[in-house]
Amino acid sequence: MTGPESSGKTTLAIGLSNALGLPLVSETSRDYLDQKFSVDCNFRYEESHLLEIASQQDRAEQLMLAGSHGRVICDTDLLVIIVWSQVRFGHCHPLILETFARRIDLRDRHYLLCDCEIPWQPDPQRESPDSRSELFALYQQKLDYFRLPYTVMRGDQPSRLKHALEVLENSRPH
Repeated sequence: MTGPESSGKTTLAIGLSNALGLPLVSETSRDYLDQKFSVDCNFRYEESHLLEIASQQDRAEQLMLAGSHGRVICDTDLLVIIVWSQVRFGHCHPLILETFARRIDLRDRHYLLCDCEIPWQPDPQRESPDSRSELFALYQQKLDYFRLPYTVMRGDQPSRLKHALEVLENSRPH
């Protein structure tokens, strides 16, 4: 999954994982930031924190892939961290970009780009309620730049899940 904040990525990822019986790689940034905020309610993340989050996300994906015969559902991946970093800090650390480039060359991927036409759900970790359309365009631009296959997910959650199941069945390696 990829796309702007509050675009239904987690709901769709959980639905796909359950429907397909595939392992789910969760978004590690949530736990990381929750832990930081629990220690210091005034915590503000910096670029160095994104390096740690990216490392944890990549490690979680690689561990899950190793035990799953190569098919997993990812609630998010390094692409989200790349966009997040570029929006927040104006650039992305080269280590994150290099790791992402290596990973996309190793395995087939198909991204489900969630649009932002569903209602915003407030969350203390979300930052951009008014720029979801711009963020959607940025995600689409990055997918095109890296020449990654993707399908845009539109409509309500049941429609998205049905469409995603069809897409993944048709993109499955035979």
